[in-house]
Amino acid sequence: MRPLLITTALAALLGLSSTAGWAQTPAPACPGLNPGLRKALMFTPDTVSPQAKVALDRLAGLFASGGPAAGPAPQTVADWDRLNANFEGFVQHMDAPRLATFAEAARDDTLNGVKIIRIGGASSVTDGRILIFVHGGGYTMGSARSSLLEAVEMAHATHLPVVSVDYTLVPHGDWRTATQELVKVYAGLLKEGHKAGQVGLFGGSAGGGLIGGGVFRLRDEGLPLPGALVLGSPWSDITETGDSYCTLANADPILTYAGLKAGADLYADPKDQKNPYVSPVYGDYGKGYPPMLIQGGTREIFLSNFVRQYQAAVSAGQTAVLDLYEGMPHGFEALVPDAPEGQKARQRAADFFLSHLTAAEPKP
Repeated sequence: MRPLLITTALAALLGLSSTAGWAQTPAPACPGLNPGLRKALMFTPDTVSPQAKVALDRLAGLFASGGPAAGPAPQTVADWDRLNANFEGFVQHMDAPRLATFAEAARDDTLNGVKIIRIGGASSVTDGRILIFVHGGGYTMGSARSSLLEAVEMAHATHLPVVSVDYTLVPHGDWRTATQELVKVYAGLLKEGHKAGQVGLFGGSAGGGLIGGGVFRLRDEGLPLPGALVLGSPWSDITETGDSYCTLANADPILTYAGLKAGADLYADPKDQKNPYVSPVYGDYGKGYPPMLIQGGTREIFLSNFVRQYQAAVSAGQTAVLDLYEGMPHGFEALVPDAPEGQKARQRAADFFLSHLTAAEPKP
């Protein structure tokens, strides 16, 4: 009764004759991108670690003029290929010094008809446990080769071998192609003798979304569920649905939906974008889902994705952990790898795998 009394009192104060008057008042709309507001919000909060603040202050300075512009989307396949080639060259150049500090080796291979890179080292275990890595890049950029540092870092942190999937990017394929390739790699590992509970999957951004949707597909095709998932800032709803797509639109220094939309529409036709294989927040978790760790920062337009996917899983009785980091932008693990935030995220991801994947029983 009290909420009704409060509502009636507020209606009287606002000059409304009844609570029905609320429906006649237009709701405020999301203001969208605002260059002035973006500039004002391009600061690093004092609540992050000192090490992270140094790196993120540089990032804030880079985007002080208003943030990443969406610009015109590529118009041809050649345009998209050129964009990806430039991106790959930049990332590999930036990652090369850090990558050289790791002893893990990388070897090109093909598994069940899909191009992969196998990563491992002398300290990698041989008890059947293995990880699948799926790179990000908005489904339009990146490759197993240009994202090698992420895969190597996890192989090093867990001492588990890693298989990195070189899935087909748009416009050369779409969600059907990419999820099929992921399922084929997973099935290929099972054929090699790995048990489902020994296999973990990890990836960030679009890679996290692809894993989330791909697991629904492999489950629906009758394959046993993998042992664990680690999703870093997953793009688990590509429809721009969720509070943070609006509230953080001007506070995310890395992403704008305007810059992602062309890739989203190539990855999935708008009528398919709420298919759980595309946007896993819409999936039925009640039919079974692996234990899942979702990691992200509070300065990401994808923040609502993390919360909604986590809630969907735990509400269906599944095991899920939401691990958020104060003031961190999209991809912070790569931006501040040696800051406490980056180190904690990487260690928690490794610990999650090691606590959920099952080693083979030793032979008598």
